[in-house]
Amino acid sequence: MSPAELPEEGEFVIGRVSEVRNHGANVELLEYPGQKGFVHISEVASGWVKYIRDFIREGQMVVAKVTRVKPKRHIVDMSVRQVSGHRKQARIREWKNEQRATKLLELVAGEAKLKPEALLEEVSEPFRENYGTLYGAFEAAVVDTAGFTKAHKGKWVKPFLAAAEANITPPFVTIEGRLTLTSWAPDGVEHLRKALTAPAAQEEDTTLEISSDGAPDYRIRVRAPDFKQAERELKQATDAVLKGFKPSGGEASFERL
Repeated sequence: MSPAELPEEGEFVIGRVSEVRNHGANVELLEYPGQKGFVHISEVASGWVKYIRDFIREGQMVVAKVTRVKPKRHIVDMSVRQVSGHRKQARIREWKNEQRATKLLELVAGEAKLKPEALLEEVSEPFRENYGTLYGAFEAAVVDTAGFTKAHKGKWVKPFLAAAEANITPPFVTIEGRLTLTSWAPDGVEHLRKALTAPAAQEEDTTLEISSDGAPDYRIRVRAPDFKQAERELKQATDAVLKGFKPSGGEASFERL
């Protein structure tokens, strides 16, 4: 980013406190090189603040909400007190992930014998459009290697995939399928109920849900740390449903979505 760029009002930014005064603090905006923001003492913490250094100090990393921007004077007013603890943790984690992804991209450029700035310029826009962030692109490369390879071309793709596999832990993935269950038996409803309640997640970090898509169709959804575990859990669950429904003498089928 160039020094001329400014954040937008309402944006949550990462900064490092460079100077603390009695009436507020100056903060260097880490994602906007050369730009500073100002946090007035009234925006440092909720309630009355007698000693500002009880709440903020030089060198501290903060997450702040941009409350006002004056582009002509390059003034950015911010608030720290308007940032929840959850928002702060998520924003810092996102920023650290982007820093990590940038370093990995430099390694990829080296492996592909490309200049890091040239590779970043090439992939930055499509990555942010398709995956939201640079780190998101590395996650996508792990979660759907075939899809990533199909979507991108260049001598950097192979080392990119290798870097992703070696350094990125994929996020939880969700897969789905559709069960179609039809029974003409007098007690068919009871068979259906038992069949749909038969499966259970085998691992503690897996979530299994079955919901109606409108009889006779039922959607089965599995959320797990990786595709391998998700696929295994989905198969076990659908096998349990189909086995439990078999005594009804009806028709049963499964389709992966």
